[in-house]
Amino acid sequence: MKLRSLVASALLATTSLLGLGCDEGDRVGANTDDVTDVKHTDVEQQSIGNCWLYAEASWVESMQLSATGTTLDVSQSYWSYWHWFKQIQRDGASSIETGGFMSEANEIILERGLVVETAFVREDAQAEMSSAQSRAESKINQELSTGRLATRQARSDGALVRKIMDEAWGLKPEVRAWMDAAFGTTGARTFRTNATKDGTPVQRGRDVWARYPRLDGATVKLVDVSLEQAIQEWKEVVYPSSPSARREFQIRVQRALHAGAPVLITWLVDFNAMESQPGSLQGSFNTTTLRNAGKAGSQGGHMTVLEDYQVMTQQYGLLAAGVTLDPTKPTDAAKLAAALLPSSTVQFFRVKNSWGALRDERSSVPGFPGYHDLHVGYLNGPITWCEGDEKGAACSGSATPLQNVVLPPGF
Repeated sequence: MKLRSLVASALLATTSLLGLGCDEGDRVGANTDDVTDVKHTDVEQQSIGNCWLYAEASWVESMQLSATGTTLDVSQSYWSYWHWFKQIQRDGASSIETGGFMSEANEIILERGLVVETAFVREDAQAEMSSAQSRAESKINQELSTGRLATRQARSDGALVRKIMDEAWGLKPEVRAWMDAAFGTTGARTFRTNATKDGTPVQRGRDVWARYPRLDGATVKLVDVSLEQAIQEWKEVVYPSSPSARREFQIRVQRALHAGAPVLITWLVDFNAMESQPGSLQGSFNTTTLRNAGKAGSQGGHMTVLEDYQVMTQQYGLLAAGVTLDPTKPTDAAKLAAALLPSSTVQFFRVKNSWGALRDERSSVPGFPGYHDLHVGYLNGPITWCEGDEKGAACSGSATPLQNVVLPPGF
């Protein structure tokens, strides 16, 4: 069994010291007495470049789990379907782009809502990785290149695009029927216009409960609101360049984690920085492993959700990720407070990833399948970054791997 982490312990301290409650207008009768870690659902494995949708799903599922105590298994394939539909039908794209941003994911929720995996592609719920996504991408790109969607006129035909996409995704007749009922055969209706969820498994953003902390001065309140309101309230914070500002940024992130918030983080991956060998660095991205590689490796942008962190304090030494502290004991409570001091040094942040739980070539943190540690030295960079077609030793660019985080209100 996983030990309660530093974040879990800190949340207990925050609860006992600051008090938690619901704002006016929040769900009547919401239980705000629970003391919890950052709640996460099972790790899943992406098969295409849609990590941002997996991060969005982890964010939604975490807040919903905190609010209701039940697990929601969101379909990333459903969101991918509508992401691609917009590219083809609205934008006239001649090939599928699987990458995106949280703002796009939020827009999909506001327009199309969400469904569970069993409602859209049932086999997605039976395996860690969706094989339907890569199959659909291949088939749709073929149709865009030389098939029925090869012309701009064909791509503007919503009914035709829907028909071909339904085929590519292998949607069952009953799934196609409720998709038609909700959004029309042309896909033109959205929840911003006159789409309907009646008689369908679609949940709108306003129908899904989300629990997360709000910080008002020194007071933390856990609130139960709709996912739609969470989308409006959570804000992106860009990683600053100065060392002092970076420590302030880290403290903001630490406070949010202490309060149980599933903080989203966007960062740059260089796989030559990932340690797969047994030892203290296994499952981490760090500068030592990258330096030993002697060159840049495969690279790309990535989005995940934070789980924990490890910090060195002047007063108490190392506060290790995954180690239980009892905030009811004065010494442990002081240790948790010390973690937030400007003089303390965060060593790494731990993330829930979307690369699967058991992959030898992407070795996880021992004891935490599917989780990776991002060392601050790596996140600070700069690292060599390949521009355009440059590869390996030919890379001449540079970048700071930590790009931004998304925080709940007040943090």
